[in-house]
This record gives sequence, C-alpha cells and structure tokens, in this order.
Amino acid sequence: MFSKIAAFFKYIRDNRFDRSLMKYFDWPLLINVLVISLFGVVCIFSATSTQVTETPANVIEMLQTQPTSYSRLQLMWIGAGLVAMAAVIFFPYQLYERYANAIYAANIGLLLLTLLMAQAGRGGMTAFFNWGSDRGFQPSEVGKVAIIIAFAKAFSVRVKPIMTFHDIVPLAIYMGIPLVLIIAQPDFGTALVYVAVFSLMVFVSGTNSKLIWGVIGMMVLLLIPLWYFMNNSGSDNFRFTRILMWLNPEAYPDEARQVINGQIAIGSGGVFGKGIVSPGSYASLGYISDDHTDFIFAIVCESFGLVGGGILILSYILLIARLIYLTLRIKDPYGSYLIVGVLGMFLFHVVENVGMVIGLLPVTGIPLPFVSYGGSNMLTNMMGIGLVENVVMRSRQHDLQQRTSNSRIMQLRRE
Repeated sequence: MFSKIAAFFKYIRDNRFDRSLMKYFDWPLLINVLVISLFGVVCIFSATSTQVTETPANVIEMLQTQPTSYSRLQLMWIGAGLVAMAAVIFFPYQLYERYANAIYAANIGLLLLTLLMAQAGRGGMTAFFNWGSDRGFQPSEVGKVAIIIAFAKAFSVRVKPIMTFHDIVPLAIYMGIPLVLIIAQPDFGTALVYVAVFSLMVFVSGTNSKLIWGVIGMMVLLLIPLWYFMNNSGSDNFRFTRILMWLNPEAYPDEARQVINGQIAIGSGGVFGKGIVSPGSYASLGYISDDHTDFIFAIVCESFGLVGGGILILSYILLIARLIYLTLRIKDPYGSYLIVGVLGMFLFHVVENVGMVIGLLPVTGIPLPFVSYGGSNMLTNMMGIGLVENVVMRSRQHDLQQRTSNSRIMQLRRE
C-alpha cells in the first residue's frame, strides 16, 4: 500500500508541470468557452430580473435596480472552474490512465454515499449534498469526468474494434454499475449523459453497423416493459407525465406550463429580442420555472431573439467542431478517447437542452453547458475542457519532440 503511494508521488515529481507546455495550449478552445460562459452570466442576470414598467436607461441603472446575486455567483463559479481546469491540466493525462480504475471505484463510492446520505429534493431525487439555504453539490455531475476517464481507459486498451455482442457486454456491465446507482437517485438526465458518452465511444471504436442496429433494436424492445411499468407506477410519476406532455402538451396545461411558456418566450423575442430587462418579459414575470438553469435557452431567445439564439448555437457548433478537429489530430488512443468523451458530454447536453426547450425532446434535468446557472455543472464542464487541453498540450509537445528527433537522425545519416 505504502509502496504504491510512494510510487504515485514519485511519478508526480518526475512528471511535474513544465511551463513550456503553455506554448501548446489551445487558446481558440478556451476563448470560445469563456465567451459562452460570460454570455451565460448576462442571460442569468436577465432570467433573474424583476418586473419593470420601462427599460432601464443604461447598464449602471440595471445593476443598481435588479438582483445580481445569481449572476455574481455564476462569475464565481467560472473562476472556480478555471482553477479546476488548471488543476486537471497540471497532472499529465497519462496519470489519469494509470489510475483510471481507482477513479472509477472512487466514483462508485461517491455515488453510493450520495444514495445513503444526500437529502431528497425535487421529485424525490437524492442527488445533492446541500449546503447553505439553497445551494447544493451534485456528485454525479463531477462523476461525468470520472466516467470519461474510466471509459477512455476501457476502450483504449482494446486491440480490436467492438464487433459482436460478446465484445460489448463487459463494457456495458462496466458502464451499468454507476448507471444503476444514478438511476436509483433517481437522476435520469445524468444517466442519459453516461449512455451518450459510452455510445459515442463505441461508435468511434470502429464497430459495425449490424451491432449498432442490434443494440438499438434491443433498446426499443426494452422500452415496452419500461413504458408499462411507468404507466402503472402511480399517478405521481412525473417522469411518465413528462413523456405524455411532450407528446401532447395541450392535454396537460398545468404540467406543461413550463414548456408552453418557454416556447411563447422564444417566439416573443422575435429576430433581435426584447433586451436584457424589458417590461412584460416572461423572465421578469416568473412565468418559466427554472429559467436560469434548465430553461435558460428560452431566456436567451426572449432577450436576444433569433439572432442571439443562433449565435449561441453557432458557438456550440464551433466548440464541437474544434473538439472533433483535436480528436483527429491526437495519435495516442487514450488521449483521443478522452476528447471523444468530453465531446459526447457536451454534444448530448446541447442537443437535449435546446431540444427540450423548443419541444422536440422530452424535458429532463439537463443544463445548457457554460450558460445555465450551477456550480457543479460549471466545474464539470471546465474540468472536461482541462482534460482536452491536457491531452492537446502534451501530445503537441511529444509530436514536436518526435519530429525534432527524427530530423536529427536524418541529418546524422546524411553526414
């Protein structure tokens, strides 16, 4: 035990952070993230505004007359997220590969602890450790980073692509253990993120189309007993109601009020939006519950219109495209899978959040990355960016050293 601990600290000492690595830092990725995050602070300020009879004359008047607690806290979380990102970058990503199983086990332990000790919240969820009057920490959020590290190790050590059910079963069990613990909280939104990350890794591993369609067919068949169970589990099953109101929102005017009002707010924004603090806005009237968290996209479109919503989506497209580009440039399988995992997490969050707000997908508790208010999610997202930067910086340094070494060898041969 003590020898392993000594070996760990020796590895840290021998591979301590080298400042020269900053030459290889991917600034376009971080700048894009910071722009989205700061835009999110403005949207949170708009979502938490109070009723006004006329638009404030200037920004100073807005700040003096409107509540700023949530937006200030979000700025604090951005700062904390940058610190977390730096901490993730500080250690070489090969260290995460070496201790991936330990990180996986720690995540399992934390999820078990959450089930045993966390207080029940909205919908009976035991996913948060509460601190203060209205704040909490969600372990399953940070667990997304842990599961990406573990999945990347599990997939990168494979010699052959996943081609049969026999190949995928051990990996599915590996994913299923933390997945069951998250569903037990119950936190189906986070569980879907785990599935999305796992599915994307299976896809990029080079699997065949027959296996993909076979797995999809099995999932469709499993939906039949699941639908029956949810339909007969009692009238208080709000998750089943969410599916029904997604299929026919007009039939559930009370339950679907959040979705309906969110869509009205989106339409009321028009092309250029009503502005941050405007008379009669749905944000200021409090017609949309969770408008500063899960339904922040409705406020984006109400405040900044089609143009603002379109620019935000374009920013996400640039973020995803950058991650795809970086993935293709990485030669190390483990590093490549790490970026794929972060890519899958962001892609699912954006598609699901925007889709549920505009009514294309059922409502789940999925925040919009870097825009929705929340400390746990901001820390997770920034740590994900830290993983990507970690891989990129050290891979670029290694590639440059390799090219320099090869160039010297060729020069010596010519001489």
